[in-house]
Amino acid sequence: MSLNTLDNYRVQQLTRVAMKLDITKACADSLRAFTQNNYGIQLKSSHAHELVAAYFGYASRAALIADKQCPIGNLTDSDVIILNPSVPLVDQRLKSLENLPLELPPGDILAGGVYAPIFGNEQFSEKIWPGFNEVAMALAEERAQTFEMFGENLKGTDSIVDFVIKTTESQVLMTVTFNYLANAKKLLRHSAVEIKLARIAGCVGYNKTEVIPIFYGGHFSDPDFELKHGITW
Repeated sequence: MSLNTLDNYRVQQLTRVAMKLDITKACADSLRAFTQNNYGIQLKSSHAHELVAAYFGYASRAALIADKQCPIGNLTDSDVIILNPSVPLVDQRLKSLENLPLELPPGDILAGGVYAPIFGNEQFSEKIWPGFNEVAMALAEERAQTFEMFGENLKGTDSIVDFVIKTTESQVLMTVTFNYLANAKKLLRHSAVEIKLARIAGCVGYNKTEVIPIFYGGHFSDPDFELKHGITW
């Protein structure tokens, strides 16, 4: 390893360690700068940290600090980062925190200030997604190559895609199901992809644990499905 390569490696490692330790501070400082520069509002550091905790999925700053199972510092180790805050949780903190400036903009606007250090960090750029639906569809499309290996091809079909998500404290299970009309008078269920994401950093950082293709081989009857998609025979 050359000296320059070694130096770059050390810089990357130091940056990684610093981000693990200071990510909440970086986001809180960014939020304070955002409100000051854009609205002339001086946001207290304690308020900024409480709001940042909400944007990471916690009811309070204390809850964020107490989370040893999925600490937010693990964000650097995540495969998938979902920067889509819980609106009710953020709104609740905006209403419950005492002495917040009354002229603060709504939560969806403040999110830009909170997440700016993450969006601006190159190590996160390819991991960030706006929501679980987008992640699931991207991973399902990757598995389209698997479908083709088995002689199945979704291209050219009249396809209807269903997305189902189930969450627990430790993981997210998403199922993308491909249903299509293959020149038949009955609905066919083609295939599905099950995707499991393990929560490792607050409620924003996840690791891919399983991406499993499933194949179906026949007609199915689902009145609710037909009603949902406006299908009539």
